[in-house]
Amino acid sequence: MILTVTLNAMLDKTVQLTSLRRGTIQRATGLSMVAGGKGINVSRQLRILGVSTMATGFLGGETGAMIRKSLEIDKITHDFVETASLTREGVTYREANGMVTSVFEPPGKVTEREVQLLLRKVGEMIPQTSWVVCSGSSPSHEADDVFRRAIAEARRQGKKTVLDSYGLPLKKAWNEAPTLVKPNRREYATTFGETLRGIRSIRGAIDEALELGIEYVVVTDGAGPTYAGSREGYWKVTSPRVRAINPIGSGDAMVAGILYALEQGHDFERALAFGSAAGTANAQVWDVARSPLAEITLLEPKIRVERLAWKRT
Repeated sequence: MILTVTLNAMLDKTVQLTSLRRGTIQRATGLSMVAGGKGINVSRQLRILGVSTMATGFLGGETGAMIRKSLEIDKITHDFVETASLTREGVTYREANGMVTSVFEPPGKVTEREVQLLLRKVGEMIPQTSWVVCSGSSPSHEADDVFRRAIAEARRQGKKTVLDSYGLPLKKAWNEAPTLVKPNRREYATTFGETLRGIRSIRGAIDEALELGIEYVVVTDGAGPTYAGSREGYWKVTSPRVRAINPIGSGDAMVAGILYALEQGHDFERALAFGSAAGTANAQVWDVARSPLAEITLLEPKIRVERLAWKRT
């Protein structure tokens, strides 16, 4: 089983309309809702791929109840801590011409007691897991240290971990040497104050992470090339150009794809190709993290994985 931890979940609504005209009353042509949040997206994609997964984190109020209902519809096993604060909503306005405008509510604050409840829950779940995935942002400063402590506990229990975050949660957990980290270039710059402008700086960031004891480093750049490193070497991964319908969640689909491939016994290079194919497949459709195995497998041969002739410094 793969456990995902989402601290800042969101009820993600999509409102369809002919065109968005500010300052007017308009009638929508359609409405859909889905459970949102990076870890939840990872669990959804894993579930589609047939991997056993458990989603946990914080949920509160009526919005939290609606997210739980969505998870049940998607058959995602879950066990969240109930919070006193209301879980946020996000509304995306999708116009007929493809224009998209999103508005996300500010997150509710969590309490120290709720943080302790989540950490206890995660600790109890870890023995049944193969990976613990810590994804997304923190709703308030009380939760900024959750990922670090979860990763430390997973390592103590001999389990592998993924860290995909930014800001303080990423910075605090980075030195705990997760098994796999997946920052994008913007998130890395925001967190560590170092802009990864060229190959030399990207390689330097990868090497620093490997020196800390992180096993797999994946640095993404949206539709641009991905650079990755491990003890076995370095890679540049290029995905084919596709018509992007909705790139949201592509990084989460990539994480799920990498974990799926590693769980199947594939090496890291093959996992990079499959993960990139999963991310590309996600970008081609509106639904987030729902790409079937057949579609990802069809895209995998189109992913170019180039082994780089870099030497460890």
